[in-house]
Amino acid sequence: MARAFTENENSTGATPLLRVHLFGGFRVDRDGGPPLAERWPRPSARALVKLLAVTPGHSLHREQAMEICWPDADPQAALGSLRVALHAARRAVEPELAPRAASSYLTGMGALLRLDPRTVWIDADHAESLAEQALDGGTAAELAAALTAFTGELLPEDRYALWAEARREQLSALCGRVRLALAEAHLADGETESATEVALRAVATAPTEESAHRVLMDAYLRQGLRRQAVRQYHLCREALDAELGVRPGPATEQLHLLALDATTTVLPAASAPVLPAAIRTPPGPPLRGRTDELDGLLSDDGPPVRLIGGEAGVGKTRLTAEAARRAAEDGTTVLWGAGHDAEGHTPYGAFVEALDAWMADRPSAERARIGGEYPELASSLPSLGQIDAGAERSPEEQRDRLFRATAGLLGDLAATAPVLLVLDDLHAADSGTYQLLSHLARRAVATGAGWRFAVTYRAEEFAAADPRRTALDGLMRQGLARTMELGRLDRAECLAIAADAGARTGLDRVWELSLGNPLFALELARTVHEGANPAALSAPEGVRQLVAARQLSSTDARTVHAAALATLGRAREAHEEFGRAAALAAELPYPAGAFAAERAAGADWTTRPGFPG
Repeated sequence: MARAFTENENSTGATPLLRVHLFGGFRVDRDGGPPLAERWPRPSARALVKLLAVTPGHSLHREQAMEICWPDADPQAALGSLRVALHAARRAVEPELAPRAASSYLTGMGALLRLDPRTVWIDADHAESLAEQALDGGTAAELAAALTAFTGELLPEDRYALWAEARREQLSALCGRVRLALAEAHLADGETESATEVALRAVATAPTEESAHRVLMDAYLRQGLRRQAVRQYHLCREALDAELGVRPGPATEQLHLLALDATTTVLPAASAPVLPAAIRTPPGPPLRGRTDELDGLLSDDGPPVRLIGGEAGVGKTRLTAEAARRAAEDGTTVLWGAGHDAEGHTPYGAFVEALDAWMADRPSAERARIGGEYPELASSLPSLGQIDAGAERSPEEQRDRLFRATAGLLGDLAATAPVLLVLDDLHAADSGTYQLLSHLARRAVATGAGWRFAVTYRAEEFAAADPRRTALDGLMRQGLARTMELGRLDRAECLAIAADAGARTGLDRVWELSLGNPLFALELARTVHEGANPAALSAPEGVRQLVAARQLSSTDARTVHAAALATLGRAREAHEEFGRAAALAAELPYPAGAFAAERAAGADWTTRPGFPG
């Protein structure tokens, strides 16, 4: 190794130190004396100094210099060119040099040319010295300091010059050793993020450096990024096979096995329970008339998907919320998302809402780990930055990666506790949501994963050829789903709801008008409780809002309107409206049409005063 010379080693005490910089491009400066010209008069003079700077010992025989710099010239012409270049170089680095005086920097000893190590400092020698000292048992700080001394590529303007190739490769390899040692030191100190950052640069510089891949895999595993570790293993294997025709060594294979271990998750072993907003509020009045249905939702037996259907207001969301609340009390991780008619069919909207709501309550460090492990989710979830992954992929590939990432995250959650994912009002969701649900249901059965789904929907919202209906039918045919159709409540159950809402009078009128619909019964009872005359009771404001928000089917909307007309004594108009409701019901698919028709014909309005006979 060429000796690295410092200011303190200048024995002359008068000659300013000449600094030769090779990293990032050739330049020279001095610590004192007259300023040096930025442009040298002869390119051959620069080439001669660069050649000496990269030559071991910084000395070179004149004939070697002539052969390298002027290979095609005859010996006499080459010698003349060398003398001119040598003179110009000495003047460039020492402009105050007197004629025929010996140079303080570029000296000649017989046939040898050399850069005087006592007066010349070279950045490459300095970096080499720091690197070798740091590699000899240095700390992470010393390794980092040595790494910063490699400030760029050696003589990039001479990238293809054969005379610089050996020194460039030597310094590049040395820099790689320092970088790898620094990554290992960070890993040993428990600084996994710093180790990852340094090792990534090491792999980018030397893709076949197996040790750097191994540091990355180890760092990912310590951060809980299991999928990242597996991905890094395959990058290592591909690089080694393509460049060297070999496979990873035993240590790398062992890390790969650890990464494939299903018990390793991106989430901490004990995450604090997070309740969705839908079930965070204290429970209201008791759930009436749904004991069997509630037990069915809470049971672990059967397929992973429970489809809860029924007309608007029948209590699908109320039942599911109660089941979710009880499951959470027993230690289940509950996620809740919904479709929204007003927002249109947002891609995967219900799943995005469920995952993002859960993610938003996690610590930022945990979200960062999840985003690193499942970058496919980062493009969809605002809590992960909603940043595009960057790679150009086909829609099919993007969908496949998103599905696998979602399954991976649910698997991580299920590794610590059972998972219940509620998808409310799925009739307002897009087709992609149904495809993702089907994928996850199949994965749950195939792998025995500990997640299940509670899905509420209104069948009358689907047209006969709707692909979403086809997706639900497919789940049923494959044994991945079980349906639960909620009917209306009986008289005692409706009266209990009315009593829970504070109604003490007019209970029969509530039952008569509600036709067993829990939401209608609740709203009517609240109207009575607020002081309305039961005899003059009509469709309450809550039901009016439900109709206005288009949360009722057309049939149910006309039925409610007819009930309101009848209670106002407008029996003929009520009769006509019930007829329209029944006609609409006949056009709906079974069982929605049957329920709607029953609703339209469910009350004998002919006994009302003024009803035409």
